[in-house]
Amino acid sequence: MGINLNVSLRKKSFYIDYTNKSSSTDFMKNFHLHDDYEIFYLIEGERIYYINEEEYVVQKNSLVFINKNIIHKTEVTDVDEYQRIVINFRDTLLSNEDRFFLLKLFENGPHVISIPLEKRQTISTLINSLYQEYIDEKQHSIHYIRLLLTQLLIESNRLLQQQQVPEAIESGHNAKQDEIANIIKYINTYYYDNISLSLLSQHFHLSEQYISRLFRKVTGGTIINYLNAVRVNEAKRLLLETDMKVIEISKTVGYSNNVHLWRVFKNLTGLSPAEYRENNK
Repeated sequence: MGINLNVSLRKKSFYIDYTNKSSSTDFMKNFHLHDDYEIFYLIEGERIYYINEEEYVVQKNSLVFINKNIIHKTEVTDVDEYQRIVINFRDTLLSNEDRFFLLKLFENGPHVISIPLEKRQTISTLINSLYQEYIDEKQHSIHYIRLLLTQLLIESNRLLQQQQVPEAIESGHNAKQDEIANIIKYINTYYYDNISLSLLSQHFHLSEQYISRLFRKVTGGTIINYLNAVRVNEAKRLLLETDMKVIEISKTVGYSNNVHLWRVFKNLTGLSPAEYRENNK
């Protein structure tokens, strides 16, 4: 049986979402993967987290740190109601000096951190401030978000050093899922290169037919469609966050010319790159 895998491609460097509902009506049906870092803040309730086929029971007042390109999903428990905030961000949001937190909290993880009573107000205030700044979209908000996020990472790293990280209570291994996850990681990292099925076959020592068939079975799409989605998603970010010309963006995301980008971009979004930039000013 194939593994259902959803791949999220966000156009912004920072994203935050708040949910307050019955857990029986909200859970990830499929495994999930994205090319940014994730912080899951469980305010109330209880969730089961599956991260790379390992199972974690997450209690209220906990933080979960998930590295980019890691397959995961959540499931319900017997606790009906829950509140949570999910933060996703790219490493480009942090200063070069602060990116070492990514190694400690995410790349060496996953980590599940229980927030002690004396720190709950501090963590809650930081995350609520991030949420408010995100939805208000005030002038220079991205700079303020960067400062708040850095403070949150500092506080979290201190908590991590004080606590013993919970062990996975159940582990498993799925070779085919790992193969596709590694291919997706490669595409997410090197999307700007001349990626082809032949290149992937040589790099991963798997036949082209096997890769093509397994990728479609697991993700529901083709490798070229996924590669285009990743490139267009990065093009969206550059259109919104930089003043780069379309021809420069085309080469940056892996297309040989802006006509190729224009065709793919129009097909996936219904807009040309210029129209997309204009409509989202």
